[in-house]
Amino acid sequence: MHSGKYGIAGIAVVLVLLVFIAGCTGTAQTTSPSALPTTPAGSAAPLTPQVTAAASTPNLVGVWTGTTVGNTKADGFRETNTARYNITDQKGSAFSGIKDYTRANGITYHENFSGVVTPDGRISIVGHVAGTMTGTLTGQNEAEFTFLQPGDDAKAFIIHLTRQLG
Repeated sequence: MHSGKYGIAGIAVVLVLLVFIAGCTGTAQTTSPSALPTTPAGSAAPLTPQVTAAASTPNLVGVWTGTTVGNTKADGFRETNTARYNITDQKGSAFSGIKDYTRANGITYHENFSGVVTPDGRISIVGHVAGTMTGTLTGQNEAEFTFLQPGDDAKAFIIHLTRQLG
């Protein structure tokens, strides 16, 4: 006898949920057709992302050298004057290059990197092997970064770089 009473209540709950869900899935506002780009025939053109360079994006191409101060899991505290970043290519906000650095064992290593720069001079760089750097231009030819690499070969550095002129 109780099963009929709960069956009707269950149906009522399902109906209320359906009405609620239907009410919450109304149509979203759309942009008017006049705001969409159009083709010569007047139909809406497909939106395609465009990579463009802002006029104020800083040009970073060149050789940047400077000092590195920090700590590594393997070698402890370090201070060197061997940081060298050669930014060879830049297209708009994106750039690439190669860095040279000398480890505590005296061996110089070379690693490719990719990066981006914002018009206000914030810079992010990722090594193609490991590690990431974030920093900012502190002048037209000067920058300061933090370099972080987690894991078994953990490192944390502050890197001051100056672009070599001439």
